[in-house]
Amino acid sequence: MTRYNKIIINGEITYRGFNEATGFYDNEVLTEEELIEELLGEVVEDVIEIDKGQIERAISCIPTIHQREMVQNYLDYLECLVESME
Repeated sequence: MTRYNKIIINGEITYRGFNEATGFYDNEVLTEEELIEELLGEVVEDVIEIDKGQIERAISCIPTIHQREMVQNYLDYLECLVESME
C-alpha cells in the first residue's frame, strides 16, 4: 500500500508516495491536484449522471397519482439522504 508524504520546499507543496511493501519512495512527485486525481481514480468505481428533467418526464408517465407520489416521495428522501452526507 502506498502512503503519501507532504513535502514543503520553499513554500511549494508536493507529495511523494512511499511504498510500505518495498520501503522505497516512488519516483514521481505530485502536486495536490495530481494526488487527488490519482486517489479518486483508485477509489471511484462508477460515475452516475442524473438528468432531473428525464426523471420528471418518467414520473409523469406513471399511470396513477398515488404511484407518482410514492416515487416522488422516495426520490425526495434519497435527495435528503445524499445532502446529509455532504
